[in-house]
Amino acid sequence: MQKTRTRGTGIRRGLRQGIALFFGVVGLWLLWLTGDPRAALANWVGERDLAAALLAVELPMPGDGDGLGLWERLMVGQSPLLEGQAVGSAPPEETETPQSLPSQEVAPTEEPAPSDTPAPSTTAPEGIIPKTMVAGTSSKYITQEGVTIYNHTDYALDIPTLLANAPTLSAQKEGPQILIFHSHATEAYTMDGTDLYEESDSYRTLNTEQNMVRIGAEMTKVFEAAGLEVIHDTTLYDYPSYNDAYTRSSQGVAQWLEQYPSIQLVLDVHRDALAASDGTLYKTVTGTVDNCAQVMMVMGSDAIGQEHPNWRINLGLAVRIQQALVEKWATLARPVVLRTSRFNQHQSTGEILVEVGTHGNTLQEAITAARLYARTVADLMKEG
Repeated sequence: MQKTRTRGTGIRRGLRQGIALFFGVVGLWLLWLTGDPRAALANWVGERDLAAALLAVELPMPGDGDGLGLWERLMVGQSPLLEGQAVGSAPPEETETPQSLPSQEVAPTEEPAPSDTPAPSTTAPEGIIPKTMVAGTSSKYITQEGVTIYNHTDYALDIPTLLANAPTLSAQKEGPQILIFHSHATEAYTMDGTDLYEESDSYRTLNTEQNMVRIGAEMTKVFEAAGLEVIHDTTLYDYPSYNDAYTRSSQGVAQWLEQYPSIQLVLDVHRDALAASDGTLYKTVTGTVDNCAQVMMVMGSDAIGQEHPNWRINLGLAVRIQQALVEKWATLARPVVLRTSRFNQHQSTGEILVEVGTHGNTLQEAITAARLYARTVADLMKEG
């Protein structure tokens, strides 16, 4: 009799524990979702698109359909290419109300006091998989003249025609020739060595020595060493609010273009984000240059009805730069991506969104890639 009562008590206790565990898991799940409602909603809905194609075609991962689990959708949400635009939504429409002219200089930082204590350091976590991203087997990849475009629109593309109509960049014009800015300036990389930072969000920081502002500064150095005049807009357009970052950066770019009509090339510099459904991070590598990430140019179009009459001219310029990159550095550049949204590139016939590495790369790998990209573009401008 005692054994029967003990067995019954054990069963009831097991049921209670199971129910408690179930509600605990549900509670944690709801807390995780509501921690960022915008990201959760954006990643649950929307069309299957480039994020799926790039990861499913070019990365080895299990699963069918688009190959993206919820974790991947949350991770790729950090990238302007793979977040809102990756599910088919356009960047917010630009307002005509001008804002104050953004600052060009980075605020000075206080010099640390001398110390015999070595700087803190860390090691990039193991398990980040290096991957050289190349053209996949999808019919959306168009390869001609040694370069590849991943065409996410229904437009027919002819790369020789795009190259023939591409604008010529020149280093001879007076005034600033290049504008560098960052719609998502707080994006950051995997911490490694002494490249440490306080996160403002996952893989984001306000530290301009560790986020995209640093990448823009490194590119600026290369351009200026080549005799080019550069404006580096260091405004954190995605802080304190990540929403409407494209609207705010568009306003800043419009003012720079009005003030300096000599600007021929406008670079919106970001980093990408790639993760598998099991949480594995990927970083892009060239395979031919040590300690070097890959870069990717993302170009807009008028495919969803946004006004962008000169998108083919912009695309032609990106293809011309891509051709030079391929000739100099082989796999430094991933295929050019043509999107349905315009990414504010209607403001200039020379505006390009550049992704330098991914959140799995280290800052130093991204810096190497950014310098090689800038050197290639500088050579093109000097030739023009």
